[in-house]
Amino acid sequence: MKPQTRSLRTAVLEGLVIVVSILVAFGLDATWARYGEAQAERGILRSLHDEFEDARSRIEGAIAEAHSSLAATAKLMDHLGPSPRELSSDSAEALVAAIVAVNTLEVPAGALNSLLASGELRIVRSDSLRAALARWPALVADVRENYDWRRQAMDEAFFPHIAPYISVRSALSRLPFTDWGPSDFDLDPGLIQRDPVFEGLLTVGATRQQAGLMETEVLLVACREMLALIERELGGNAS
Repeated sequence: MKPQTRSLRTAVLEGLVIVVSILVAFGLDATWARYGEAQAERGILRSLHDEFEDARSRIEGAIAEAHSSLAATAKLMDHLGPSPRELSSDSAEALVAAIVAVNTLEVPAGALNSLLASGELRIVRSDSLRAALARWPALVADVRENYDWRRQAMDEAFFPHIAPYISVRSALSRLPFTDWGPSDFDLDPGLIQRDPVFEGLLTVGATRQQAGLMETEVLLVACREMLALIERELGGNAS
């Protein structure tokens, strides 16, 4: 019986070794998988951080641009009316140039779009960050809609109305109507200062721009909060 007992004990030990080996292998695989996911998440977060840093800079620039445009609108409107204060042609052109010099806000989104399209958003472990990332495209779309709305109003009403007044010497040389030749604006800026339609267009445009500015400022707050969430997940080290 002793040989059989040793054989049984050996078999049990061998079985235990096999079981332990399997468990260890599974544990190593799981640990390696978690490590791989953590590294993948970190790479994604770094890319997102770079992208949102770029977005923050662009949004801040757009807000500064909008404030300058609104300030130019207010200054020009102070010189409008039936008996306007004197305004030189160069000053009028400079103010109009500042008013219309608001470009479409282009927010970089390559890294985020790739993440969302891949269906791998789950790799981001933070619930709050995942939710913020999922909300971001809609916030950007709202801002872009306001920009498109204002640009459409400019193209369809503002530009055609002021075209006869704008000089080819104007800072607006990039705009299509400025190659139409010299205009009355060269001779007497008072023509546009006493134009009630122009004043109405400025008022409507400023109202639209103010609404767009508010949404852009909301977007900036969301962008800064996003960066804070990403940096927290990166342990404060986004490099």
